[in-house]
Amino acid sequence: MRSPLVALFLSVGLLFGQAKKPAKKATVAAPVAEASGQWILGTVGVGKQKDGSIDSTGLKGLAIRLGDDGKKGIAYDLDLCRPIGAWSGKFTTEMNLMSRGDYPTAIGETIFVTGDFAGLMPGADAATLSPRKGFGPLPADQARFQGFHNAGRSVVVRWDVGGTAVDETAEVVTANEVQFVVRTLEVAPSARGITVMLGKSADAARIVTLGASKVETIDGHAVARIDGSKDITTVRIAYLPLGVPLPQAFDTDLPSRLLKATKTLWPEVVETTGKPSDKTGEPYVVDDVKLPVTNPWKAPMFTSAFDFLPDGRAVIATFHGDVFVASGIDDKLAKVTWRRFAAGLYHPLGLKVVNGEVLVTCRDGIWKLRDTDGDGEADSYDVFNFELQTTKNFHEYVFDLQADAAGNLYFIKAGPVRKGGRGFDEICDHHGALFKVSPDGKKFEVFATGFRAPNGIGMSPTGQITTGDNEGTWTPMCRLNWVKQGGFYGVVDLAHRPTAPTDYDRPLCWFPKEIDNSSGGQVWVTSDKFGPWKDRLLHLSYGTCSLYGVLPQEVSFNGQPQMQGGVTRFNVDFGSGVMRARFNPKDGQLYVTGLRGWQTTATQNGCFQRVRYTGAAARMPIALAATKQGVRVDFTCELDAQAAADVANWNVEAWNYIWSSAYGSPEISTTETKVAATELGNDGRLQFSKAQMAERKHDPLVVKSATLSADLKSVFLAISDLRPAMQMQLKYELKSADGAELRGQVINTIHALAE
Repeated sequence: MRSPLVALFLSVGLLFGQAKKPAKKATVAAPVAEASGQWILGTVGVGKQKDGSIDSTGLKGLAIRLGDDGKKGIAYDLDLCRPIGAWSGKFTTEMNLMSRGDYPTAIGETIFVTGDFAGLMPGADAATLSPRKGFGPLPADQARFQGFHNAGRSVVVRWDVGGTAVDETAEVVTANEVQFVVRTLEVAPSARGITVMLGKSADAARIVTLGASKVETIDGHAVARIDGSKDITTVRIAYLPLGVPLPQAFDTDLPSRLLKATKTLWPEVVETTGKPSDKTGEPYVVDDVKLPVTNPWKAPMFTSAFDFLPDGRAVIATFHGDVFVASGIDDKLAKVTWRRFAAGLYHPLGLKVVNGEVLVTCRDGIWKLRDTDGDGEADSYDVFNFELQTTKNFHEYVFDLQADAAGNLYFIKAGPVRKGGRGFDEICDHHGALFKVSPDGKKFEVFATGFRAPNGIGMSPTGQITTGDNEGTWTPMCRLNWVKQGGFYGVVDLAHRPTAPTDYDRPLCWFPKEIDNSSGGQVWVTSDKFGPWKDRLLHLSYGTCSLYGVLPQEVSFNGQPQMQGGVTRFNVDFGSGVMRARFNPKDGQLYVTGLRGWQTTATQNGCFQRVRYTGAAARMPIALAATKQGVRVDFTCELDAQAAADVANWNVEAWNYIWSSAYGSPEISTTETKVAATELGNDGRLQFSKAQMAERKHDPLVVKSATLSADLKSVFLAISDLRPAMQMQLKYELKSADGAELRGQVINTIHALAE
């Protein structure tokens, strides 16, 4: 529905009055249908210059296609509640997969831009526009982005301005054979009214406002004053080329009408046929749920996060910003159907279904995706929490989304790693932090700090949080953290403390590169259909596309409880860099997803796979304890007594790393104390030399005896010179009691030796 409005014409810049001759009837062009979507969320720039500089950039941007040919666009800064600008030409450049400094930028002729000021202010007499101060959104009592509504091929952007709801659309109007952009705002009844930024008066030479009380200039920007009213006030802002006669009326869609629209953008359904494993005799096998790699939406399938709906359907996000719903996930996987549910999100790397509703963690915050008209796709993209601070750095990914039993949500943000991986760019308050958000999304707090690149977290049924982290500055090797509130996990630059820490909270376990060179998330086994691992923790390796069982041990370290322990590898491999895992409540099996982008051994761009317990005998370690007398290893099966007692079948080594501002660490003897980086890197930090990094000074530990327990499932290794070590490697070549070969290793960390 469209509603013409003839009102007072107010002008700035070079506009001096109404056109002298009648204008042709103005019409609104329907936006072009694009397989990639009507909008894109991301860091967005408008007004690119020949020298590569950008006139205006929104760190949390929303770019929307306009016009029947898609060759006009408008972008909004969702932190500052302002239009970044509009342009005529192509839409935007594509977002680089890993965003290495490249973010979507408008291509073509700039229509208008705005500066880094608040775009909306409460009160029609607001004296000034607030400039950006640091990072993050405007104060909650000033103006906040609320979300946007997909109405077919139109988009309604929703704001809250000091308690006054403002809904906005942008369209292309054709009049006198010329096209121009029109913003239409509906301002809810308000006693105070609002102030609206229009654009820089020096750049936007012809801005016409209908429905305002007056237009004037503040801080170099044209602004419109919208008086308070007991009724809804409709305001139209036209951005006209010089010399174009004004139409006598603007004929545009009203946001209130579009919010009631019921149109489906992506009705197509894609079917795939999965491939259950044909392996026999293995306790755990991997079934492939085939992705819709070829699809009508031209959507790349770099899968990044997922969860299950109560009815067993899976909701799966991709790094490029899509969300799909997959149905038909059963034992045979013969017919899995895929529907596109949402699109255009900013690097979604976390997804959680809460009370049947889909929440997604993106680089700009947490979104709630709602299907309000029941057509199978999200039409309302609501802000759940947008307090997160964002900068231009390519690396500051926002990972995962987990919930505790009380409904609090948790996610984690990487540090602003420089290109090349060493050091950091400009740091904001939220870099390298783990966050807690209340069940209603209103309370946001920092839970722990000091993380570098923690690609995933885990949440136990009792509320225990775990994270991985990846080698780099202040992170000598990948690590698995057992997190406590207020903890500091190693990266001094990202400690966010008044005084730089000189020590850090210890991880449960460190990982040598061949075990895990890039950690993913964790998952607790809540299913009783997954063999002997019920109520235990699993860890994903993104870098090696593998799955590990965690063997924790609680000890006393410096007078405080401390978790330590190790991991043992499951005999499964994945097609891509797995980083998210959840148990399906319908079949009780483990599902994983991940992508190929950062360093990984992955062979596929993405995967969605099931780790299925077959019921066959599991033969692997399941518990570990380091004591002053030696190490106890528990297995899931009975062992051959002769093989277990032979000390030649056991091999143990230990070594340390160096916690420093250098990238990574060499492997050094546990007796060495004077090892330091010797070379200066490009970032001015000391780095270990190639020769140092190549050194592997491991301490062999002598197993004096191996004693098998009465139940044949536990072996105690007497090691007289056992001592704390950042890394221990325990290899074994045994037989199970039924004669099967049993070879493998445990990788662990010892902070303290139990009695």
